[in-house]
Amino acid sequence: MSQFAGWLAQRYRNNRTLSEYEKAANVRQFNSSTFAPLDQGIIAIDDGCIEYVDRHFLYRGWAAMGGSVFVAMALVFILAILHATTFQALPGQPLESDVVYTIGGLIALVLAFAGFICWKLLGRDIFRYQYYPIRFDRDARQVHVFVGGRDKAISVPWQDVNFVIGRDKPMGAGEGFTYDLRGLVMRGDQVIHTFAVGSDSGPNPAISLAHWEMIRRFMEEGRSALPFPPLQLYTSLEPSFRNAFIIHVSSGGEGRIGIALPITLPWAFFRFLAMKLCRKPIWPKSIVHRGTPAGPALRAPLVYGRVNHAGGRADEMERFWKESINAAKARNEEVREQLERASASA
Repeated sequence: MSQFAGWLAQRYRNNRTLSEYEKAANVRQFNSSTFAPLDQGIIAIDDGCIEYVDRHFLYRGWAAMGGSVFVAMALVFILAILHATTFQALPGQPLESDVVYTIGGLIALVLAFAGFICWKLLGRDIFRYQYYPIRFDRDARQVHVFVGGRDKAISVPWQDVNFVIGRDKPMGAGEGFTYDLRGLVMRGDQVIHTFAVGSDSGPNPAISLAHWEMIRRFMEEGRSALPFPPLQLYTSLEPSFRNAFIIHVSSGGEGRIGIALPITLPWAFFRFLAMKLCRKPIWPKSIVHRGTPAGPALRAPLVYGRVNHAGGRADEMERFWKESINAAKARNEEVREQLERASASA
């Protein structure tokens, strides 16, 4: 599943030159101004800054769920071996040494497998950060990327980041590309860091371009250039089970929520667990936004998708999003063709 690229699979490669596709997919080469801007995971906005979650925020819990299943299977296998050995052993007689070595070797292999799963899956979902925000600082003309660890964050001049329509290889037959808005931090001609902004766009490259247009207008023209009805934020950062349930159970899609419940409900539980076992990211003091907004600042709601319905605001916003998303999807082939033409000429 290529939607996990950059997290559980197809890790982003750094310390390399740009690929021909990335050169062709640079969003600044497209006329994105003809797209209506789209919100793909905004968690804060005022006149000076706009902030997004990372691409994998909505998938959190999946690695913990998958890893727990494998670890549980390993433990059951070990218990089954020990039970079978105890049952077959003759009373009062020790096991033969070759049997002991065989059983010990099997248990060691299974424990090594469980440890590997913990490292590759559980370790990617727990005891880390709840999310890795990306902040676009219009006042300082910089992009701040939270990376955790000793560095905490990196800051790059706005014009020095190569933003591209990211594309991940399908991981199985019948699976298409997954697109996102990806930032490539450069040092000379070398990519030294890669990050994805907000949620992925699924199979829709035009959605990524509309997502870019939201950021471009904000950074180059200001918040007043965003053509929304009274903007409302949907993405919640609160690590509650209610939010986990809303995010994952609703991911089954309209008409399939009940069918998908055996997967989405455990996923919601493991998301809640993972979020509770992770730390909240805190920006370094050096890049804390201190500007005084002229207009009202918006922050992530406590409940995912909870918006103000007064005066028909929610209906107006919902209608705007649906129309904008459908208009972008209608241009998928146009964007794909431009990507292919640019790649071929490169």
